[in-house]
Amino acid sequence: MSSALTPGFATDMFRLDGKVALMTGGRGALAEAMGATLADLGCDVAFASRNEQECAEIAADISTRFGRRAIGLRCDISREEEVEAVVGQTIERLGAIDILINNAGASWWGLPEDIPLSGWRKVMDVNVTGTFLACRHVARHMISRGGGAMINIASVGAFLSYTPDAGQVVPYTTSKAAVVHLTRDLAAQWAAHGIRVNAIAPGSVETGMTETLTEAIQTKLLDGILMHRFGKPAEVAGTLALLASAAGSFITGQTFIVDGGQSIA
Repeated sequence: MSSALTPGFATDMFRLDGKVALMTGGRGALAEAMGATLADLGCDVAFASRNEQECAEIAADISTRFGRRAIGLRCDISREEEVEAVVGQTIERLGAIDILINNAGASWWGLPEDIPLSGWRKVMDVNVTGTFLACRHVARHMISRGGGAMINIASVGAFLSYTPDAGQVVPYTTSKAAVVHLTRDLAAQWAAHGIRVNAIAPGSVETGMTETLTEAIQTKLLDGILMHRFGKPAEVAGTLALLASAAGSFITGQTFIVDGGQSIA
């Protein structure tokens, strides 16, 4: 047996002591669960979104509960100057960026024949261009440091198409499919620099878009989930722990679907 396989080795692979993470879309229940997971594993976290106050509140709570450094920052992910600024602020205040989580997202509800171009562009600017901008600016830093881990939050919608009664979210699902492919492309481009790029595709989780749906649509969604329940934010965060840590050191270019069987029902 390998001498490395000693008691505690499996737990140690998930530890993130001394690491720093930047999370875009750093507000809401999913961001809180992912931030708490990172902090519990020893990571310092910068939460960034257009609502700096909410990010600051989550950061303060995480810091108090887990004893890690956590900060809240302002960033409109669709504006390159703000992305560049938040990367610089994170490095200045926390020392580095070892992990990037792209959690910022936007959606637009409506029949495709009625969606205004402004709505389409809003979703693409945030979900696709914003994800690319964050990856690009953080990659420049990670390349200089010899590597890092990027985790893009996609959606099970990237693999599904909905009838109008179940979902009128063509810009959203299209953008998330683009995120899945962007993840593969960036993984191929940056593997030589020690940067791993992966994605998580959550299904219907008890937060965000799911909470805004009508009761009828939520019932229809539940009927299509094998486990017949919505997911919990912490159930997404477990996959994050794998991809952010040494436990996932041989994984890149992959999208992990966390959906209770929704995509195969």
